[in-house]
Amino acid sequence: MRKILLMASLALLLFSGSAVAQHERMVPPSRPSGQSVMDMRRRLVELDRLLTLKSVGRAETLLEELAQHSVLKNELIPRRIRLAQLREDHQQAVDICRQALIVQPMNAGLWRSLTTSLLAVDHPDSARLAAGNYISTSPNKRSAGMVAVELFQDAHRPQMVVDLIDSMRVVLPDQHFLGRQKAVALLALQRYEESADEVVADLRSNPFNLGLVRNEILEGGYRPGNMPKFISRLEKRSTESNKGSAEVLLAANLYLMEGDSRQAIEKAQSLMGRRSTMMATLQNCVTLTRELPLLAALPDQTTDDVLGNRVELQATVDYLLDILGWLASDSNYDPGIRKRSATTLAQVCEEALEQRVLGDDPQKAADRFAALLQQVRRVNPSTEYLYSSQIKLATFTRDELQQPMVAARNLESMLLDLDLPLPGVALVRLSLGECYLAAGDTSRGRIVLTRLGRDPDFRQAGGHAHYQLARLDLAQGNLVTARDRFAVVAMDNPAAPYANNALELGLAITEEMENPSGGPELLLLYSQSVYFDLVVKPEKRVQALEDFITEAARRLDMEDPQHLLERARFELAIAYADQGRREEAIALLKVIVLEHPRGRFPAESLLMESRLQQEAGLDEDARQTLEMLLAQYPDYLFIDDVRDAVRSLP
Repeated sequence: MRKILLMASLALLLFSGSAVAQHERMVPPSRPSGQSVMDMRRRLVELDRLLTLKSVGRAETLLEELAQHSVLKNELIPRRIRLAQLREDHQQAVDICRQALIVQPMNAGLWRSLTTSLLAVDHPDSARLAAGNYISTSPNKRSAGMVAVELFQDAHRPQMVVDLIDSMRVVLPDQHFLGRQKAVALLALQRYEESADEVVADLRSNPFNLGLVRNEILEGGYRPGNMPKFISRLEKRSTESNKGSAEVLLAANLYLMEGDSRQAIEKAQSLMGRRSTMMATLQNCVTLTRELPLLAALPDQTTDDVLGNRVELQATVDYLLDILGWLASDSNYDPGIRKRSATTLAQVCEEALEQRVLGDDPQKAADRFAALLQQVRRVNPSTEYLYSSQIKLATFTRDELQQPMVAARNLESMLLDLDLPLPGVALVRLSLGECYLAAGDTSRGRIVLTRLGRDPDFRQAGGHAHYQLARLDLAQGNLVTARDRFAVVAMDNPAAPYANNALELGLAITEEMENPSGGPELLLLYSQSVYFDLVVKPEKRVQALEDFITEAARRLDMEDPQHLLERARFELAIAYADQGRREEAIALLKVIVLEHPRGRFPAESLLMESRLQQEAGLDEDARQTLEMLLAQYPDYLFIDDVRDAVRSLP
């Protein structure tokens, strides 16, 4: 009986095992849980971020991990394409796209990626077909056409750009579709007259596109002096009876790039009849004014076939002064335009003085600026640029024209202006005191600066006044007073631009008075250079510094740090550089690094030396100088700027 029961139990066990096995074969594989799907989605987002950041290695690792999940097979295809493109393996990207398009022939994104990679592997005909399929499968034909044109532009295929735009104009239909892009492509193909016609057509269909068209043309390869057919065609079209203000202003802007302010002024003067055209001219003048600092910052690269930036800058300033001067004059019947033009005119004057864009006759330019600023004062006395421009004009008259009393008289008349704001009063009084000092009238200069320094309403300007008074004390031999005043100035406003100089001069006086081999006699010798700096006599200042350095090197014990001698050498190097004596400046900077390696100016000297070497075209010497600075003075305050300078060198 027991044997029968055992056999029955074994049979039941075998039957149960086979049933379980059969059941396992019939149940489908389990799907990912909700949590795992969310985790995969999160990692897909992480993959997209890595691709956006172009982190190829990490993106490739994460993609291979995600490829283990079959549910992500289709979603990983565009990521694989993007990864191949980032690795510059465009042939692999082409292969992936073609395989995926067999299954998804209506996927516009795949056609777009295929177009990009075909252009990269130099298969323009296939890329043209792929772009056509991209546009046809896209739900928005206009947007897709714009994207395709941009792809051809990035691949530098101007002929394909022109062909695609022409075909899209038929498909849409829109005869002005991407006129700016077509004009730039025609310019690259040297079809100058057709390009000019396209520009005119685009501007006449939408004159508010002037700024965009101008930027496209200037950034799209327009070269002043090398495209006379383009500008002559534009000139001809801008004289037609149905011309608009936009193409006239564009022609004027191109004349400025050619350095021809006369023709630019003539073009703009033809628009002075109606309010709408005057407003368009004013808006263009505002744009040109904002670009003046950018144009001045560019290096001047004048060659036989390319005009320099300074030529264009001078022409632009002449044009703006003439046109804005007319718009701000009584000849303009619109008070609103006249007032806004006066504000921009004052801004142009200030920028021209800042960048020293004064033509061949600085005296004549200064007289013109003075007359224009008086015109601004009559039209719009509340503009902020008026008084800052007048102060800069006074500074220019004092320093460059060496007429400090003329500048002082102009500043004195400004103090009688009841519209002058309080901050302007402080700056005028400060500039007036400096003008008196520059004229050698130290008594009146001291009186004006002392009163300003005591005024509690003008603390910032008063601090600067006290700094100038401290320099005057040093120049006149009042060493103890100068030392104490420098200390107060440095502690009162440590963030001021003059605070570091005040601190260094105060320390130099203190150290030199306690220097066994130096003393007050050497300080009085150095003070002569400070005096000539205050009275703006650069030649005599250089001579005073040279005399001091010669005497100090003879008398001082060079075994000890001699900070005043080091400072005098650095100041003399700056003075040499300002006079164009570059080689002498570099030699003196090398002496500072050699004889004062633990001083206050060796790092500054190396940095200045590298700049002078770059100006001389000695890029390799400049690199070696900067590398020496990085190695010897790693704790220099502006060491990050030094690293950036090294990276920027060719």
